Amino acid sequence: MPARKSDWFVGKVDTTSVSCAAMEPNFETVQADVNSSFRSMRFTCASFAEDHGWHYHPEFELTWIVRSEGTRFIGDSIAPYRADDLVLIGPNLPHCYHDEPAATGSNAGPDLIVLQFRPEIFGADFLGLPETRQINELLCASKRGLHVQGETSAKVRELMILTLEKRGMARLMCLLEILQTLTQGRRNVRPLASVDYDINDDVTETNRGRIELIHRHVRANLARQISQREIAALVDLTPQPFSRFFRKATGQTFVRFVNILRINAVCRLLVQTDDGITSIAMNCGYNNIAHFNRQFMALKGMPPRQFRESALRLQDRTVLPARNGRTAN
Repeated sequence: MPARKSDWFVGKVDTTSVSCAAMEPNFETVQADVNSSFRSMRFTCASFAEDHGWHYHPEFELTWIVRSEGTRFIGDSIAPYRADDLVLIGPNLPHCYHDEPAATGSNAGPDLIVLQFRPEIFGADFLGLPETRQINELLCASKRGLHVQGETSAKVRELMILTLEKRGMARLMCLLEILQTLTQGRRNVRPLASVDYDINDDVTETNRGRIELIHRHVRANLARQISQREIAALVDLTPQPFSRFFRKATGQTFVRFVNILRINAVCRLLVQTDDGITSIAMNCGYNNIAHFNRQFMALKGMPPRQFRESALRLQDRTVLPARNGRTAN
């Protein structure tokens, strides 16, 4: 494929995402559906954390979160997600989702529809045709992960349902129509990972396990103070070697990593509840409100009150997740 043109994106980079750890991913083998050149499936699971860790595969992947809320990790991007989140992920781009069951007020696990297809599905020459130039640019751009929003997302989601129902050539045409819809709706498409994102290949299997353990432990304990000494002991390291290990494996300090997860937790609660900002901050581990405000501004580019107001204005006019036990319309 030719290199992605720098002006493919009409809009700005998705401002809900922030840099995150480049943890060592697992390789996932994807099997195409029987008698088909690509995979289309709808499934549920008990929890993303249990069933779908940090992984990558050579296929393109289009993921529609039908039911679930939490945090998605795409390359070096961390961002909150909720129902109807739609993302196109390019080949070999590490990704995972971590759901927050308590946020939905339901014991039901995540429900999602996923399309996966190989780059060569259309043949070597197809993407070089003048008529498919924009589709080629879209697929090249997906190496950073693309967040699809607005009416473009709604149209694509309708077509994804059809891929579950159609067979043969009609099914393949649905996939082509999805790609065409994405190119036509580029104003509603935002890149997620940073321009210079790259996978850190210098992380051993042992260290990958350490990173996953750290991630689970921190997420489970965001409401309290978490010391670097505590986490170092968790993975059988002393503080100084742990600091070097974590920076090498993730590209950032442990303190920044924790702060990113806390701010994302705050963002979810700002949108999903009517709780006061101070209460939310303290429940997410911030005891110093002035420090919290500085950190929020640094990562989100706006004060928490403005973030809440902006997020609520942008919500679709559909039935939204409950806010403090009530259904928002």
